[in-house]
Amino acid sequence: MSEPENRANQKQPMQSKQAIARASVVASGSLTMVKFLVGFLTGSLGLLAEGAHSLLDLVSTVITLVVVRVTAVPPDRNHPYRHERAEHLGALAGMFLLAGIAVFILYHAVEKIFVHPGAPEVNIWSFVVLILSVVVDFSRTRTLRKAAASHSSSALASDAEHFANDMLGSIAVLIGLGIVAVSNFFPLPAWLVGRIDALAALAVAVIAFRSVWKLASLAVRALMDDVPPDLSDRLRRRVESVDGVVPDTVILRTRYVGNRPYVEVRLGTPRGASLELAHQITEVVERAINVELGNAEAIVHVEPSATPDEPLAVAVRAIADRLGLKVHNLNIFHVGQQVRIELDLELADTLSLAEAHRRSESLENSIIREIPNSDRVTIHLEPRNDEPRPAIGHVPSTQRVQEALAKLGEAAKVRVQDVLVTDNGLVVTLEKDFSGDIPLAETHNFMARLERAFRASVPDVIRVHINPEVAKPAK
Repeated sequence: MSEPENRANQKQPMQSKQAIARASVVASGSLTMVKFLVGFLTGSLGLLAEGAHSLLDLVSTVITLVVVRVTAVPPDRNHPYRHERAEHLGALAGMFLLAGIAVFILYHAVEKIFVHPGAPEVNIWSFVVLILSVVVDFSRTRTLRKAAASHSSSALASDAEHFANDMLGSIAVLIGLGIVAVSNFFPLPAWLVGRIDALAALAVAVIAFRSVWKLASLAVRALMDDVPPDLSDRLRRRVESVDGVVPDTVILRTRYVGNRPYVEVRLGTPRGASLELAHQITEVVERAINVELGNAEAIVHVEPSATPDEPLAVAVRAIADRLGLKVHNLNIFHVGQQVRIELDLELADTLSLAEAHRRSESLENSIIREIPNSDRVTIHLEPRNDEPRPAIGHVPSTQRVQEALAKLGEAAKVRVQDVLVTDNGLVVTLEKDFSGDIPLAETHNFMARLERAFRASVPDVIRVHINPEVAKPAK
């Protein structure tokens, strides 16, 4: 999909949300004007309360329209997580307005019930307005709830709740005015007729308080990064089920920004594993999280961790890596219940003996502390020079090496590949063919014997490389 098409697809849901919010503004404004007009003409507290309720709906819907526009703004330097939380702020603002108008309605309803009871004037327009309000509120509630579910929009859900409350309040006032109208034809208790309109207004206030508690608590929990209680456990189980994740190392945090979850995960992978393998594990973890949450954005941090069945050699190399040291020629022995470790430690040849010994002791102490039953660690210090050194090819030296090999019984069919002369001595590279099915240990033992014999015959050699090649089958 091209970039323009992708942007167009992202704009369509936002344009749909804005169109729904604009339609709600028109509906709220129309109902507010009609209810106030008929309420003033008839003196119905219930209708005036409904008018005030609809006025609040209008203000709340305008807030929703503004909020929907704000959430459409892309991320910027100050808001890297986008602007979706504006929806929760908008919902919270709408609930504060609803609470204020509910207190106002409650005050006047209680005053009319206990201090100045009296029946309002009832005419056909009172019922027309209320029936029209119920129809419009019902239609807007259905539309807004579907849109809120489709877009996961708390602002649209708040708007839907406003219209639902308006509808229930209109029904309550309609019942109250109906009782007043019936009293003109049938005798009803005077205390009921004089207070039924105020009781309907009281019902409107109670319904409003119920919505305030419901939606305001949801908005506050969202702004406080509240998540379902079992979400972290579900995600942790999914992440720990990924092959390569070390058990009991997963730590994660989840929060929602708008309707999008953001997950931060810290997990352990086996020590000694490659960076490429660790990256592959993070990708599998991200997919596992999205299976649970859908459109989550996950950040996965990997730490090398010891596994329950970690080989001792991996543990030793991991300890050296953590200390920034390089080791080779590692040998581990079980002597009864004890573990003895021997290794070569590569250190820069420019270090003093005291500094080299300090690093060697640091490695030794770390190994003894972290590996059970390791009572002895023997470390051979090997100087390493990483800088290129001058060397030349020298024909007489090559001939001398060939003559020395010819005198050694172990050097049968050994070829001289290269001889370099350095300031410190000769560097010799040899080559020999071996059968492809011979064990590597046997091959290594042969090369070790050959190296010892060759060094004895050529004292000025400082390094011998023996390259084993697989012999080609005879034709």
